[in-house]
Amino acid sequence: MRRRIGQSLVELAILLPVLLIMVGGLAELGFALAAYMSLQDAAREAARFGADGDPCGGQDPELPDVTCTDVSGFYEPVARRFDQAFAPYRLVNTAGDDIIISVFGVRESGALAWRLPKDHPSGWSRFGNQVSRVSNAYIAAVMGHSPSKGILVVEVHYRHFHRLGLFRSILPDPIPMYAIAWMPLPSADPLR
Repeated sequence: MRRRIGQSLVELAILLPVLLIMVGGLAELGFALAAYMSLQDAAREAARFGADGDPCGGQDPELPDVTCTDVSGFYEPVARRFDQAFAPYRLVNTAGDDIIISVFGVRESGALAWRLPKDHPSGWSRFGNQVSRVSNAYIAAVMGHSPSKGILVVEVHYRHFHRLGLFRSILPDPIPMYAIAWMPLPSADPLR
């Protein structure tokens, strides 16, 4: 009987660290996955919110003097809606996080009519830490040869820091995350 108790203690001593590492890894993965799911949902919510707006305030983007840079009227409210949907997480300027908002007008031929705001060729960026991964050529190639349309693209770069800190030697800390959401934007349609 004493031998069985001793054997069980030895087995527990050997397996307990392995089990704790597995549980810790699952917990850390769960925290990261929850942050990524929240990031995706918040990017989609911001794009849905922005799809009702007008980045040019009713002006024609093709006019030479119209830049469509009304930050307080279109881009900032979309970014604030992202912040509300992303809570309790938040973007941190010093960590390299950023939200990039771009508006595209695509003609029926597939040619890109414009990318807004005009004075930000890589999209409006809240902190200036990142640039858009969506190029004008990519939009024209993907959206070409269909009815003209306006498209709102919301991209978010986020750095998720480990909660437990047990796996910094295995996983990068912070873990870089990226989410993108596209929505039709009728106010940016070249034929509106």
